[in-house]
Amino acid sequence: MDLSPAASLGYPSANLRLADAGTGLIKKLQSTLNGIVRPLMSWGVFKRSLSISAALISAAPAIAGASGAQASSPVKPLPTFTHANQIRRLSPEEASRGYPVLIRGVITMDAPAPDFFVQDATAGIYVEGSDFPKFTHVLGQFVEIEGITGPGKFAPVIRETKLHVVGKGVLPKARLFVFSELSNGQQDSQWAQVRGIVRSVAVDRNSWREGTLAMQVAAEGGEFNVRVPITHEQDFSSWIDSEVLIEGVCGSLYNANRQLTGILFYVPRLSFIRIETAATKEVPLSELLRFTPVNGTRHRVRIRGIVGYQQGNALFLQSQGKGLRVLMQSDSALGIGDLVDALGFPAMGDSAPILEDAVIHRLGHEKSPQALTLRLDVPWEQFDGALVTTDAKLLNRQAQPDGLRFTFQDGNLFFDSALPENASTERLNSVPLNSNVRITGICLVRSGGLWRTPQSFSILLRTPEDVMVLSTPSWWNLAHTLWMLGVTVGILFMVLAWVVVLGRRLQDQMTVIRQKRRSGAVLEERNRIARELHDTLEQELAGITMQLDLAVDCFQQAPNVARHALESARDMCRHSMIEARRSVWDLRCQLLEDGDLVSALKQIVEPLLPVDSKIEFRIQGNPVRLPAPMEMNLLRIGQEAVANAVKHGGAHEVVLELVYRASSVCLAVSDDGKGFALSKTARIGHFGLLDMNERAQSMGSQLKIESKAGCGTRITVEVSVNANETPDDELKANSNSRS
Repeated sequence: MDLSPAASLGYPSANLRLADAGTGLIKKLQSTLNGIVRPLMSWGVFKRSLSISAALISAAPAIAGASGAQASSPVKPLPTFTHANQIRRLSPEEASRGYPVLIRGVITMDAPAPDFFVQDATAGIYVEGSDFPKFTHVLGQFVEIEGITGPGKFAPVIRETKLHVVGKGVLPKARLFVFSELSNGQQDSQWAQVRGIVRSVAVDRNSWREGTLAMQVAAEGGEFNVRVPITHEQDFSSWIDSEVLIEGVCGSLYNANRQLTGILFYVPRLSFIRIETAATKEVPLSELLRFTPVNGTRHRVRIRGIVGYQQGNALFLQSQGKGLRVLMQSDSALGIGDLVDALGFPAMGDSAPILEDAVIHRLGHEKSPQALTLRLDVPWEQFDGALVTTDAKLLNRQAQPDGLRFTFQDGNLFFDSALPENASTERLNSVPLNSNVRITGICLVRSGGLWRTPQSFSILLRTPEDVMVLSTPSWWNLAHTLWMLGVTVGILFMVLAWVVVLGRRLQDQMTVIRQKRRSGAVLEERNRIARELHDTLEQELAGITMQLDLAVDCFQQAPNVARHALESARDMCRHSMIEARRSVWDLRCQLLEDGDLVSALKQIVEPLLPVDSKIEFRIQGNPVRLPAPMEMNLLRIGQEAVANAVKHGGAHEVVLELVYRASSVCLAVSDDGKGFALSKTARIGHFGLLDMNERAQSMGSQLKIESKAGCGTRITVEVSVNANETPDDELKANSNSRS
């Protein structure tokens, strides 16, 4: 870990504050600039002076302008801070403004040079010492500091410009903190005391200009670093695992975003570290509570082991092939496999020693301890508190308020087992009784009688996975077999009866469906023929009658008019014949039976065109056969659209497009005729567009008409096609009449 002041301890170098405007400022500026160019100045001093000079140069024009405008708009000076807590309350932005500072306090830490800590009656604060001019900082001096505020890299600081030693001071009385009160960084720069156990010691020659003793100390709630300036190196390894009381300045470690990353204690001298309890000697677990002619068992001992399980403040350790129950002072959360040191007082448990009032120090993590095989032919007390495994038969289980309890049998011995209430029991509830299982858990031995002889034991399960099913009892026996045979025969008879009933119902339904389809097809065909006759023959016959009446009236007076009326009546008769033939085609379309939709369209629309008109066919994609109703509807829509283009639009050129896609077919008919306004398409007595629209809707589509007076007409219909659908011969047959 890099603990250099500039990188990790985060207190920036001091800059000179701006002096008062006028002559005094210019003189100081000149003095500073002269100092920058001194050839023998170190690079660190040069960098600090360079930043100071830049600040002074940038401020000089503003100050000059301010003094020039003093008569018209005087500038209000910043207030002077005289207490450390006033500076600590500033935000980084406010502290960057450089408020004047004049405070008196005691130097509580004189390293890392040239920076130091000072504490007055209100609080402690970090001071960025001046490199030019340099001032001497001595621990315990009562000084008067003049400077400006700075943002620091974690908390606001003072940038020293002047220092005056008032006299010898007295260090403040240190308050003893619990580490959890220091870990949030709120006590930054304060003189404090804290207790902990030394985890590591080393000599640090890189972090500060001074050589320091680097310590890592574990306390309740976390760990922190310690730095102590030392004049000569010595062996401090005996301090490891000692409980110490540390007095010094609480500092902070942080990142580039001003976020706290750790705690660093600045201890001014080694004398401020007091060893309260020397390192406890590690004792083998097997030596606990054994007879010794010297020291008794009241001293605290240290046991190192691997965590097998934790239940509240009870910790079960595995060490040297044995188990130990440890009662902790606090419920420190540990995981199975953690390597720990347990410092506690030995006491007698039910059948084996335990540790009471123990303090736990986590050293690392290893794999879960190996479970011991539970042997019932040896004294059980040697397994008390240990992680064991054994095979047994599950006899019973019962839900209790404190968890799920089991009864097992191993040979002639019966024992209990319990699963904590917060564990999932779904898997274990599904294990059949009388199953052979393998159990892994903490063995708890219960003793009784005058000689504390082991009477019974239980196994504390940690998770549902501690019970592994080896085999389940055979389900097949005579009673179960007969029961299953009876159920199977009954189900078979029920299925056969249901199949018979369902077959009859299916036949009845199919008969009804066929009748409805025939009736529906006949009714639909009747409605279509009625529309066709109404839209064609009736209108044509009415037109012929009108033309004949006109010819009779004009036969004598206007022979030419009569002749023209007769010719019109003749044309209408021919068209009526075509329409009648078309209606017959709807009943029996031989074109679709002899060919596909493309050939049928070509043969049915070409006779509709006059001599001076032409039609162009555009076929895209791969033509495939469609269901018979769909081909019939598309054929009639194309026929009607071409007939309307010639008859009503006077078109000379018609384009018929048929596009085959993977999932749809699109038919489009466009012409260069007169066109019409879409608002005038619904005329009473004309069923052409209505018939096309109804045909499109019967296929699940919509007829799209694009037309404008004088710009021709385009009629489009796009129908979705199921790729797996094949033409329905029965529907096709029903759509045609039989001769």
